[in-house]
Amino acid sequence: MQVMKTASAILLSIALQVNLYSQRTFFDRQWIEDLDFLVHRIDSIHPDPYLYISKELFYKQVSALKLKIPSYSDNEIIAELLHIVTAIKDGHTRLHGNNLTKKWYPVRIEEFPDGYFITACADVFKDAIGLKVIEVNDRKVEDVFDLIGNVTPHDNEFSRKYFSPLFFMMNSVLSGLHIADSSGVLTLLARNYDDQEITIHIHPIEYKSEEDLAWFWREYGVPGELYSNIIAKNDSLPLYLKNYDKPFWFEYLKEYKSVYFAFNECLGENDFENFNKYLWQFIDSVKAECLIIDLRNNFGGSNSILQPLVHEIIRHDEINKNGNLFVLTGRKTFSAAIHCAAWIEYHCHPIFIGEPTGAGPNHFADPDFSLLPNSGIVLMVSRYFWQNTWPWDNRTSIEPSVCVSLSSNDYFNYRDPVMDKVLEIIESK
Repeated sequence: MQVMKTASAILLSIALQVNLYSQRTFFDRQWIEDLDFLVHRIDSIHPDPYLYISKELFYKQVSALKLKIPSYSDNEIIAELLHIVTAIKDGHTRLHGNNLTKKWYPVRIEEFPDGYFITACADVFKDAIGLKVIEVNDRKVEDVFDLIGNVTPHDNEFSRKYFSPLFFMMNSVLSGLHIADSSGVLTLLARNYDDQEITIHIHPIEYKSEEDLAWFWREYGVPGELYSNIIAKNDSLPLYLKNYDKPFWFEYLKEYKSVYFAFNECLGENDFENFNKYLWQFIDSVKAECLIIDLRNNFGGSNSILQPLVHEIIRHDEINKNGNLFVLTGRKTFSAAIHCAAWIEYHCHPIFIGEPTGAGPNHFADPDFSLLPNSGIVLMVSRYFWQNTWPWDNRTSIEPSVCVSLSSNDYFNYRDPVMDKVLEIIESK
């Protein structure tokens, strides 16, 4: 009997190993090489990787993963690599690109003050837009996003909220965190406006895009060629959703003697220089009294284009005063957009309205890009610490003086309470 039991145990062990390696693309030594490469790049490039986690604890996590790699699937290893990078608490130091996952879930679930809602999805599920998600594979959606938050590189809780939906769409992450089973199917339990429960089954799909995954941060989209979101469903969009794919544009609000400037991306030095000149010529020609700079869609770019804008604000005394200059921020306001907000805050007299920014005014940025040698996953590591304000300014975000959140009801009904508050302040002058 003992011999038979031992033989059964050996067969079971072999079966488990076969099952594991059916989920493996790379050998143990290849994953260990990738891990060593990742640690070396962080140690040699990042200005201060151990600001938020001790080097001892960081290396303890690395050693623990090396011991687990022989018994882990590819997806479990990817989830652990993300967990290690996330511990640095720097949104510019991250794993990125198509090779993070072989398959994607074409559904975008975002957090609002009143819960988690589907904001975009493949066309086949387009009727699900606006549904409130209650459970994911029989787990509370809050618990699922707590787990995903642990593997979502971020600077603060606001950038974590912004980035988490991206990692939710990765089959590798949900599989590696044991949120999705071996079939990969996601079962969402959701509620509609009438509080009726609806079950949605979503299969992962194969999809390749540009490595920067711009469909997520620029297009409010999901992986896949055909998808829907509220931008596609309605032409009567609030200002912050209009022309969202243009890096910068403005509109004159004649009734309020105000110029609304949507600054969506810090791109194109020559283009922005010309745009900035035209913007201020227009402001002067109509004798505008207020300027509203909307950074809520601005994920960054290059801060090299920003100085002329700040200089013009300083030159215009009629604009550069409390109650006439407004800066609108949100969780997506990140990277070079933080520099813009910080420089205006430091040198000018704005009122900030909206949500806190996705990072603090002083933060790590300007990442180096490389590929993990075997998996080909993109590794980004911050090269510089940007000190945009005082050395002792340890804020992890720029907090608006007037905090206004966007509820799901506002979002899906094309309302903008942030702009409503701005116009209320202007009217009350």
